[in-house]
Amino acid sequence: MQASSLRRGLHPRRPGAAQLFPFPVGTRPRAFSASAAAARSPKDARNAPPPIIPTRPWGEALAAAQRAFCLPLAGRVLAASATGNAAVSPVAVHASLALAAAGARGDTRRQVLQVLGGGGGGRGAAADAANVASRVVKRVLKDRSTSGGPRLAFAGGIWADTSTSLLPGFMEAARSVYSSTARTADFMNKPEDAAKQINMWVKESTKGTVTSLLPDGFIDQNTGLVIGSALYFRGRWLNQTDIRSTAVQKFCCLDGTCVEVPFVEYDRTRPFAVHDGFKVIKLPYHQGKNERKFSMYIFLPDAHDGLFELTKKIFAEPSFLEQHLPTEKRHVDIRVPKFTVSFQVDMKEFLKEMGLELPFLRDADFTDMVKEDESRSPLYLSDILHKAILEVNDKGIEETSVTMGIGKPSPGEHFVADHPFFFVIKEEVSGSVIFMGHILDPSSQS
Repeated sequence: MQASSLRRGLHPRRPGAAQLFPFPVGTRPRAFSASAAAARSPKDARNAPPPIIPTRPWGEALAAAQRAFCLPLAGRVLAASATGNAAVSPVAVHASLALAAAGARGDTRRQVLQVLGGGGGGRGAAADAANVASRVVKRVLKDRSTSGGPRLAFAGGIWADTSTSLLPGFMEAARSVYSSTARTADFMNKPEDAAKQINMWVKESTKGTVTSLLPDGFIDQNTGLVIGSALYFRGRWLNQTDIRSTAVQKFCCLDGTCVEVPFVEYDRTRPFAVHDGFKVIKLPYHQGKNERKFSMYIFLPDAHDGLFELTKKIFAEPSFLEQHLPTEKRHVDIRVPKFTVSFQVDMKEFLKEMGLELPFLRDADFTDMVKEDESRSPLYLSDILHKAILEVNDKGIEETSVTMGIGKPSPGEHFVADHPFFFVIKEEVSGSVIFMGHILDPSSQS
């Protein structure tokens, strides 16, 4: 039963199939609006807008969102993070912004949806954004590590001051559709306690893998709505018997200095491609007992200082990434450093560069998330926080070191990631790119 349900979630529906908002089984799909969520009387029910149906299959909507929103956002964030390791999960940010769109109206909602890749930003685009966000967080980002696959932990939500009365329907949609939360905290009178409350929720939601989201002093009396998302990922590439060595080796940074870090060395047949000025290898993660298939793709420039020239090409053309993923398998000598990335960023300015402006103004319209006539103060976005934690640091690898077997053929290709590189983590069945990032110094964990 679980396998068939997952298959339906990961594979795009046929164009002719009716695909409603992904509400839990047994509930009727409805429009995301204050009037619909609050409708109780027969009169209200008659006046409520009809259910919204997505305008295109999920896979098509996801691809559009990744081209129009995820890739440009990641490109901006990584370009601004040129002094250290960085990782970002644009699909997690997309899910939280889609939740904000569910509580917006008019031009505010339209602009959010347009930035998310929703074309004209109409009600059909709202259904598409909700459908993509719901399926990504429930199917792709859901932790299934008990079955042997990668460990994932997602947390997302939107918080307002306690003077704001959030609609029960909106809070329920946040939980059931977006696997997120919509809550209030006392920004006005107890900002420090409010920040602790949000951080504690994130820690509990991720089972301790993400311990905080808001930095100290972040919330004050002028804070409006705060959107947050966090994603943790750790997976295993190898069986212990695959490993040839875990020796410490040199990794040369962009400034010419070198650090000594543990490298995993092994030779396997893997998808591998050599392009003009760079190489790409695909490293599949252990799948576990479910249909999801995660892989890391490492883009390694030939030049030791060629990372940012390469990433400019990657983010300048939406099809560049997909066109340069390897498909042909080759026997490769692989050497990759272990690393941990913990990266936190406020997306506000990057999203403004992408055209998201109205939600940050004091006359923003988020009336579909509040009770009518009960929220007197202006309701607008203050910040959109995101945190990504990625571990390529398998303890099982550290315990094993074996030699190459006698008579084993030598690999014909070499992939030695001993200088800065770009990486992508992708879920292959759905096509969801869940992480993009770069490693400038694997000895640093920030």
